[in-house]
Amino acid sequence: MRRPLIIFYAIALAFHATTLFYLKPPAPKPPKIFNETYVDVTLTQPPPEPQKPIGVPPALQPKPEEKPQPPPPPKPEMTIPEPKPEPPQPVSKPVVIPPPQPKLPAEEYVPVTQPTFAEQAQHVYPPEAARRHQQGTVVLMLYINGSGTLDKVEIVKSSGFPLLDAAAIKEMKQSRFEPAMDGAIPIRSRAQASVTYRLD
Repeated sequence: MRRPLIIFYAIALAFHATTLFYLKPPAPKPPKIFNETYVDVTLTQPPPEPQKPIGVPPALQPKPEEKPQPPPPPKPEMTIPEPKPEPPQPVSKPVVIPPPQPKLPAEEYVPVTQPTFAEQAQHVYPPEAARRHQQGTVVLMLYINGSGTLDKVEIVKSSGFPLLDAAAIKEMKQSRFEPAMDGAIPIRSRAQASVTYRLD
């Protein structure tokens, strides 16, 4: 009787052991260990300082090379404005001044008693002189060339009034004369002529 019980208990223990084995939670897996990365660090010494040459004066030491400077920027071109054309100025006509008549020597004119009129100009009394009651006689020296033209006239004796003197000279200049003759040859002559202005 004992042997079947022992077998029974052994089977029960085996059953319980199997059940406990399957019911027991699985043991936690150990954590993965990653491969560690290592960095190699090598210590280096600083470069040695350049040694200055011993016994060489500073003047003979090599000069440091100068870097070429960039060329200066080009200057901006200056644009000069074109000058505006000036408006044309009116051209003034030159004033022609007649050259003064040369004074002919008196000896080149043959003196005669009186001039001979080929055509005498009209005797005109200046109206302004008449209103002022100016009267008088003007004595003139006439210089007549060989063609009977009056070269010049001079006042020998004034009337005392410029209006009368100017009127007498104008009258002689508007007259024509006969030239003096030396045989059949006309010559230049000079003679006095009187012009009288009198109010009636």
